[in-house]
Amino acid sequence: MRVSPLGNLLLVFCIAMALASVLFMSLSWAVVVVALSSIFAYARLQFTSELRGTKLDVERSVLEKMIFAQEPVTVKVEIVNKTATNIYGTLEDILPDGSEVASGMNKFAATLRPRTVESFTYTLRFGKRGPHKVGGLKIERTDSLGLFIEEQTFGQPTLVNAHTKKQSFDTARRIAGKEHLEYSGPSRTPAAVIREQEFSGIRDYIPGDRARDIFWKALPKTNRLMTKTYVKETSLRTMVFLDCTRSMRRVEGGASKMDHAVDLSMQIANVLISSYHPTGVAIYDETSVLEVTPPGLGRRKFEDIVRVLRHAPPSLESEEVPSEEGAPIPSPMRSATLGNSPDSSGFFSAVANIRGKGKDLGVDSAIKRLITHSKGQEQLFIILSDLGSSRNAVLAAAKLCQQSGNRLLVIHTHDDWYRRSAETLDATQVERMYENLSNYMKVEASLKGTGASYLRVGPADTASRIVRNIRRGLA
Repeated sequence: MRVSPLGNLLLVFCIAMALASVLFMSLSWAVVVVALSSIFAYARLQFTSELRGTKLDVERSVLEKMIFAQEPVTVKVEIVNKTATNIYGTLEDILPDGSEVASGMNKFAATLRPRTVESFTYTLRFGKRGPHKVGGLKIERTDSLGLFIEEQTFGQPTLVNAHTKKQSFDTARRIAGKEHLEYSGPSRTPAAVIREQEFSGIRDYIPGDRARDIFWKALPKTNRLMTKTYVKETSLRTMVFLDCTRSMRRVEGGASKMDHAVDLSMQIANVLISSYHPTGVAIYDETSVLEVTPPGLGRRKFEDIVRVLRHAPPSLESEEVPSEEGAPIPSPMRSATLGNSPDSSGFFSAVANIRGKGKDLGVDSAIKRLITHSKGQEQLFIILSDLGSSRNAVLAAAKLCQQSGNRLLVIHTHDDWYRRSAETLDATQVERMYENLSNYMKVEASLKGTGASYLRVGPADTASRIVRNIRRGLA
């Protein structure tokens, strides 16, 4: 509790009157000092009693069902004053870091009357994707005489999980109608697409071929009958794994690998669903799978995928992100990534020890479980990763897919492409970038040696371009 400016003025006046009563031996002035002091003490005791007996119910609700970064969100706050006295003060809804008020007011002076309900609304804009905590309602209260000020906080914080930008969400809807992914070839799963046959080529006509398949346009040119050939399209169960390890979440002044990968996962998954491939999404970190929705189809599947991706952790500052111990990273990159944090090295040492004891950790263990329960059905696994903290797990997953006859596609968010480079690079930076690229090319060779597909992307790569590359790889 602190004294208000009016209270300070009253104290100064009391002190001056007390000195004057002593100097001039005035009894009336002494009586005034005692009276003012009594009022001051009574106001403090009364205000303390009011603070202790205050009972407020605060209910906060977000009116939008889907919350996007950089888009306004309407917040409604209802306050029920259960005390028997008026509450004077300034009400302020505490905003999370990185957010701003788009319209309305989250702070204003008000009087809460006893046993009444007050409400106010305002729109809030979150600056980035991820969870945001809207704090409680802070009230800067004053007593009835305005002599004292005290701050109180009521209500529980509200956790709001903002998805990626609305533009990325609309892009996922749009490209699902333009792009497609069809898997042609032998499969144990019957076709589950609208078109049962896809054109493959032409060959010489053989008696017994269907007349409707004859390619009549080739007859004048070749002077012989040619017939069209088709292959049967089949559905392919696909699981998209999004790397949420700390190296993936690093931002070093450029674009966010994490945010870009979330957008790509959502858009690629929607293209697969629109092509009638049962698709699921999982997000994982260094030790476990955080959220997962199994492969499936239907109207609600895309909503389930969006729900999982909304739980992807936010990006981190560069100094917080270590890389996996034992990964083939050159010394300049290792020093820039690991830093000098003893906690980081201890964490990854513990992870390495657990892995050495045969514990199931990481994306490779999740893929192993899916292969075990697939009953021999061929599957496609897509991993979006920077191949930093989870590099060894991705290589282990590639070997598992090779041994079990499944397909693996690694979409590598190349770290250097997401950094904001200076206009001029010194020799050390160029050397570091060259060594990083050389090491990643070795990883690419290791992946392709196991039969896995590999695609290196940067912040400028769109989902449409990546889908076309995937389609060529699956043809």
